Order: sequence, then structure tokens, then C-alpha cells
Amino acid sequence: EREDVQKKTFTKWVNLQLAKTGKPPVEDLFSDLCDGRRLLELLEGLIGHELVRLEKGTTRVHSLNNVNRALQILQKNNVDLVNIGAADIVDGNHKLILGLIWSIILHWQVKDVMKDVMAGLQQTNSEKILLSWVRQNTRQYPQVNVVNFSSSWNDGLAFNALIHSHRPELFDWSAVEKKTSAIDRLEHAFSKAEQHLGIERLLDPEDVAVSHPDKKSIIMYVTSLFRVLPQSISMEAIQEVESLPSATTAGISRVTTEEHYQIQTQQRFSQQITLSVAQGRVRSPSPQPRYKSYAYTQAAYVKSPEQKRRRFTEQVLTWLLSAEDSLHAQPVISSHVEEVKEQFHTHEGYMAELTTHQGSVGRVLRAGAALLSEGNLSEEEDSEVREQMNLLNSRWEHLRVASMERQSRLHEVLMDLQNKQLQQLTDWLDVTEARIKKIGSQPLGPDLEDIKHQVEEHKLLQEDLELEQVRVNSLTHMVVVVDENTGDSATAALESKLQATVICWSQLEAFFL
Repeated sequence: EREDVQKKTFTKWVNLQLAKTGKPPVEDLFSDLCDGRRLLELLEGLIGHELVRLEKGTTRVHSLNNVNRALQILQKNNVDLVNIGAADIVDGNHKLILGLIWSIILHWQVKDVMKDVMAGLQQTNSEKILLSWVRQNTRQYPQVNVVNFSSSWNDGLAFNALIHSHRPELFDWSAVEKKTSAIDRLEHAFSKAEQHLGIERLLDPEDVAVSHPDKKSIIMYVTSLFRVLPQSISMEAIQEVESLPSATTAGISRVTTEEHYQIQTQQRFSQQITLSVAQGRVRSPSPQPRYKSYAYTQAAYVKSPEQKRRRFTEQVLTWLLSAEDSLHAQPVISSHVEEVKEQFHTHEGYMAELTTHQGSVGRVLRAGAALLSEGNLSEEEDSEVREQMNLLNSRWEHLRVASMERQSRLHEVLMDLQNKQLQQLTDWLDVTEARIKKIGSQPLGPDLEDIKHQVEEHKLLQEDLELEQVRVNSLTHMVVVVDENTGDSATAALESKLQATVICWSQLEAFFL
């Protein structure tokens, strides 16, 4: 029953966020999020800008990659995840999908709304602060004693009191007291909040008028009230909550003991496929899998060679699609030598990773070809294997070519920039040598002012030499890193010219000593 309530409430919240960006609503939370597209649309709306390109293919691997992208985005935004893997979402794991959506709600609905107040109060427990706010604003109502986010709300009085304490002109409190039905009181509060405060009806009265309403759903709705009503909270109210008997506030925690046990039980059989191709865990799949090509049984994952091949194929394809993302994410080639050097080194590491995984790609292709040649697959299985093989082969080749083209372009740009700087340095050295010869050929004096002027020229020349020395060091290093064949000779030429300049300068210095 709690799962049904959470599904209904969370679906309303998700659709509310999607509507803000003009996206169509989800109909079934457990099935509509499986391919990861709606999940990424939700996150784009919450973050406020387009995140990544969606995988538009229909295979399970495309879905895994979309969900993996969503999980990576959540991790970058410091959203707490309870070891939820992409396969859990793709396979429609009810408990973990609800856990994922609650983590999103907790981050963007609860913490985001309350972060400024919590920072001002130097508090970190959002539920404690929210409960303090509720108690502070309902203490003048004798019938209301809110000590948790479950049973304290089931009679509807707390919702009405919270609204009435800030907006007493909206309704007469005595009219609420006269209502004998919890359903009627809840309906009254939700209607007033919707009409006058602009709060969507995320809760249904019949789901709250039970002995222990769902805590997460209550928190989500109360946070909506917190967003639009005055948010002042006194330290006395916080201290009062902290002094409440532990039995009454046992619900003030992020995950109840029962929920924690359920999540841990699910995780024991949860295969997590990550972008780094981490080792998966054996998982117990949903009774009605979204992808029907093979039998989804725990025994098959453990014992069937075909299931092992399939899982390995998914891992390799998931890595491949994420590698494409990494290549697309590399910045435009710079026009500055040092930046291009850094880009070149970064891409070298990327190419090394491709080389590392090349063997895995080959093994998958060979295993798929052998499986097809045996002729023991059903028509549906044969079609899926061929689709996987074609996807892997074509995208691997495209990735290999694209990465080599970028490497070639980086090398070309870097060599061009280096040659330009080398020519500039050569020209500078020629001009500087001419300056030294001119200064050296001039007689000293004859008067004091002439000597001062000549000394000043010498100082300026020395400063120019010291400044250019830094540039020469950087450039010679670039030559060695980029092109070993020409680097030695180019470096030797530079060092020879620089050494000649140093000798000339040393002679000049000795002349004035």
C-alpha cells in the first residue's frame, strides 16, 4: 500500500516538474522511466539547461546508457543515491525507482527549498528544521500536536492549522473544527492551498486519512507549503523538537529501518553496470521485464553462458556509448600552445583507454558470430544478437576513426603553432644578435651621459634576454613532447643560438666589469 501511495504522489511531482518545461507527463512511473529518456528530461528541467544528447535507439543497451548518464548527473550534483544501478531502473525495479525519485525530490524539493534557512540556523537535518517550523506555527491550536511526518497529519487538522496560522483570512477555524470527517478536513486544506497558495494537489485525502500515512509524501507536500509561506524559525522551536521524547520523533530520519532493509534486500540481487564497466552483482529481475529477448531469471544470470555473454556485451556497449560521450565532450582545439599541449595529453590518455578495450570489443564480436553460426537461437534472439553486433561494430569503427582524426588534428595544430613560435624566436634572436654586435662595436663614452645611455641599453637587452629565456624553455619542451623525430634537431638549433647569445652577452658583461 505504501508503494502505491508513493508511486501516485511521486508521479504527480514528476509530472509537475515536466509540465514546467512543456514536456508530456509520465503515465506509469515504473515503466516510463526505464529507457532513461524521461529521467533525463526531468533532470534537465530541474537543473535548468540541456545536459546531454539522448540515446534514441530502442535496445536495452541504449536505455542503460541513458540511465547511466542520469545517474552520473545526479552524482555530479551531490544527490545521495543508495547504490542504485542503471540495470535496476531499466528492469523496472519498483523499490529502487521510488528510491531514486525520492532522492531527487529530497535534493531539489526539500533541501533546495530549505538550504538558506538551514544555513542561517547552522543546521543540517532538514526534517528536524521542517518539524520545528510546523510546531512553531501550529502551537496556538490546542488540537494540533505534530511530532512526526506520518500519524500527526492523518486527521487533517495540522494541514489546516499550518495554512490558517499564516493566512487566517482564508477560512474560519471553527468551520474546520466542526468537520467530523478526516477526509473532509484534508480536502478542505488541499483545496485552500491549491486555490490561494498555488500548491498542486500532490496528495489525495484518502491516502492521508490512514493510521500511518506515507512519511515521504507528507514531507514533500509540507515542503511545498514551506516554499510559499513565511519561513522564520526560532532556535527555541528547534530546541523543543530536540527535547521531544525519542519515541515520538523516531520518524525523523531519511530512511526508516524497514525501508533500509527493503533496499538492502533489493541490492543483494541488483546488477549495477557503471560507465567504468564495474563488475556486476547477480540480480533478481522484475517479474515482467521490459526487454523479453532472454529469460530473466537469477539462475540464468549465474549459470547460462548465453546470459554471461549477453551481460558482457551490455557492459562493452555501455562503455562504448559512454566513450562516445567523452569524445564529444572534449573541447574545441585551442589556438594557444600550452592549452593544445594539455588537450594533446588528455587525448593520448583517451586513445590509451580505447586500446585497452579493443580486445573486449573483439571478444564480443567473435562470441556473437559464433552464436549466430550455431543456429540455435530463436528468431527474436537471433535478431537481437545481430542488432547488438551491428551496433557494436559500426559505432566502434566510427569512434576509432573519429578519435584518430582528432589526434591527427591536435598534432597538426600543435606543430603549426610551434613552428610559428620557432620562427618568431629565430627572428628575435637574429635581431638581438645584431643589437649586441652594435652595442659591442660602439666605443665607450665619450662623456658621462653617453655612458649612462649605453648602460641603460645594456640593461634593457639583458631584461629581454631573460624574458625570452622562459619562452625558449617552454618551446623546446613542446618540440620534444610533440615530435621526437624533429624535436632533437630543433632543440639543438635553439640551444645553439641561445648559447651563442649568452656568450655574446657574457662578453659584453665582462667588457663593462
